[in-house]
Amino acid sequence: MAKTSTLRTRRAAEAEPDEPREGGWGIVVVIAAHLSFAIQLGMMRSPGVLYLSWQDDFGTNDRETAAVQSVFSSVSCFSVFLGGILTERFGCRISGMAGGILMTLGLLSSYWVTDFYQLYFTFSIIGAGTGISSNSAVVVVAMYFKRKYKIAHALAISGEGTGIMAAPPLLQFLLESFGWRGTLLIASAVAANSVAFCALFRPNGATQKSKDNLNSNQQNPAAKNGSETANMSNDEHINDENSRRSDDVLELEQIGLPTEHGTTANSKTGYVSLTFDTKNSNPILKLLKRLLVSLGFHLFVKSYRFVLLCAVYLEFDIPYLGFAVYLVPRAQSVGVAPSSAVILLSIFGIGNLLGRLGSGLLVSWRISAEHVTAISMLIAGVSLLLLKLESYYVFAIASFLFGFVSGFFFAIMIVLTRQFVGVRKLAVGLGFSQIFLGIGAISGPLLAGWILDLTGDSYQTVFYVGSAVCFICAVQMLLLPLLRRVEPGIDISPNDI
Repeated sequence: MAKTSTLRTRRAAEAEPDEPREGGWGIVVVIAAHLSFAIQLGMMRSPGVLYLSWQDDFGTNDRETAAVQSVFSSVSCFSVFLGGILTERFGCRISGMAGGILMTLGLLSSYWVTDFYQLYFTFSIIGAGTGISSNSAVVVVAMYFKRKYKIAHALAISGEGTGIMAAPPLLQFLLESFGWRGTLLIASAVAANSVAFCALFRPNGATQKSKDNLNSNQQNPAAKNGSETANMSNDEHINDENSRRSDDVLELEQIGLPTEHGTTANSKTGYVSLTFDTKNSNPILKLLKRLLVSLGFHLFVKSYRFVLLCAVYLEFDIPYLGFAVYLVPRAQSVGVAPSSAVILLSIFGIGNLLGRLGSGLLVSWRISAEHVTAISMLIAGVSLLLLKLESYYVFAIASFLFGFVSGFFFAIMIVLTRQFVGVRKLAVGLGFSQIFLGIGAISGPLLAGWILDLTGDSYQTVFYVGSAVCFICAVQMLLLPLLRRVEPGIDISPNDI
């Protein structure tokens, strides 16, 4: 019995990933991820600077012009799932560099467009590169940090706030000096630096060693079983076979599929032994089950909180993109000079940066993330209502408040995703959540443009609708503790919480 206990302890140690080394090269990774986010997301979240120039040059309406931001944002969100697959297959460094190359090529090709609809294609390339590269930046920080992950993640993701803060004045200066074509050409050169930053995402030695051990055990089961069988009695060999069967049961149970006895086991009540019946089992069905598990679709069955999180992602992206696109045009509609209007986006970026940094502090203090996020949604709704007042100072206050709460929201939602699905499925879980964010990115600007065309350029109506959506998100965030009590749950390491 003592030998059997020792064997199980050794297997458990092999199944768990080694603890990542915190500090050292991880600090370089956080800095590189911060700068990568500043380029990938911050600069690309400033479409309002080029908005009126596109309308004057191509003669497009509000819906057609806003669709450029919609295409970029939606494709960037959808491609995060592809980035998750590439990250798991090739690692964070290769996938991040590939995304940076795509983004650079998309910006470079935008210089030569002759028709406005060609911008949809070029910005979809930019969006694909952004999504792939941002996934690797999020995952690589999670690989290097465990105890200090929340703070490290906040520092890395705050790069978007840095980019939003610095990019609008820079783009406005380039627009006045070189036009919108020259602005995009120079932006492509800036985006190329993200390839160099992603090259610093080298694999974590401890995590890579754990993966190599797991792969060698899967590829050489005969050698492993032979060495273990030589030191085990018959009873120990039977226990070994049962433990391997439980792994197959786990893959089926993760997507809620029945076992051979017609029951669906619960992760809270234990696992049911399974022996495959070669006569009755369908190879295609078995392959499909394993494919669904490997792609992460079992997350929607096991974690109801993750499902609600995806829904909130979709909803909040509607007012977020509406604010980013129409803040500058709204200010200019009440007589604010263009150079002063773009400063509002910088103020929005400052708030976004502080919100992302503050998320790490608040979570480290063990404050309920669900309740704080619900309060932040209420503040976001109020800040959108402030845009009704035609005062530049009120616009500045609203920009800072909305930037702060939106920065906090996007930072804390990634932390919650890690808690709900675990580090092992973070890349895929992040990809799924970003797909819903992409749906919001499609519908948000298009809905706002449709409202503007319907109401005759009434920006106030757009912000009224966005405010109502924020209030709905606040109510939904309060449901997360209730869903935790009824969901089946996913086996997650306590360090992910």
